[in-house]
Amino acid sequence: MAAHGRRTALCPPDTGAKALKERKEPAGVFYDWNGERPRDPNAPQLYGTGEILLESVDRAAGYFTTRSDWPEGVNARTSGVYLRADPADLAILDGNDDRQRAELIAERLAR
Repeated sequence: MAAHGRRTALCPPDTGAKALKERKEPAGVFYDWNGERPRDPNAPQLYGTGEILLESVDRAAGYFTTRSDWPEGVNARTSGVYLRADPADLAILDGNDDRQRAELIAERLAR
């Protein structure tokens, strides 16, 4: 997950997608995941499910749920569209220029 283009949560390789089921028609995947919030040492473990369905070679749509066992509880569903990233965009997102990253995100959201 990202906020302002910065990673705020992650699914480590050993705890990330636990189960993955490939879908044939329409093409896509359904998965279970576990994650954590490394910037907040007191945050609860997170888990959920997700699904991504391919619409074309450059576009997909899907959702993921986020839950926790904390007393305050987290129970959210996020949906969105996935677009193939341009290599130049990846360089900006992985770089250190916050202004350039914010401009790129604003431009893409305006589409």
